[in-house]
Amino acid sequence: MFTKPEAQLIAKTLNQRREWLLKNIDNPEHAAAKEQNQKILELIDSSLAKLLQSLKPAQAPVDIISAPPPKPPKIPIAQKRAQMSVGDIKVLVVDDDALIASMMIALLQANGLLAVESAEDGLKAISMLYEANPVYDLVLCDWNMPIKSGLDVHNAMRASERYIDTCFMLVTAVTEAKQIRAAIEEGVDDYIVKPVEEQKIIKKIQRYFPQVGVRTD
Repeated sequence: MFTKPEAQLIAKTLNQRREWLLKNIDNPEHAAAKEQNQKILELIDSSLAKLLQSLKPAQAPVDIISAPPPKPPKIPIAQKRAQMSVGDIKVLVVDDDALIASMMIALLQANGLLAVESAEDGLKAISMLYEANPVYDLVLCDWNMPIKSGLDVHNAMRASERYIDTCFMLVTAVTEAKQIRAAIEEGVDDYIVKPVEEQKIIKKIQRYFPQVGVRTD
């Protein structure tokens, strides 16, 4: 039998692991382990439920431990994105170079992505991310910016559970493999190398939103 502090620590650890799995289960890099990760998620949910039940005395306070309630089956991120209408995909472009930002917006809109907004720096981007309703589905963010870098924007976005399904791409002149690998390990979905070319950026976006750039006429 666990003491109350021990139970709370175990539950917190299990919840952190659960959140990481939910965030990464549809990541293409973890595709080989998807089935195993789903089983681990089921085991964690079962363990949390049993832990809560075993610690539940008569008239126990409801806040002894916070175990998540059962959730309905979640639509895989890739399937959810593929079902979206191109015109409904909400995009945020972040770049402190107004010319590059304008060019990217025009390029995206020419390919059917009409719901595009922009931020001129990382601080403004973070504010827009927090205030957005509905949330952005795709963020294209410059890496090297004053005050708040692209990675700062990414980390602030991922801190909100609302953005667990959002695709985040760094737009950068950085081509060093070590730096790019570190950014991917931080949770960035992909990167686009400057100077931005229409074919390359649309090809990157199509990895996550296959309907973009596809003619229907």
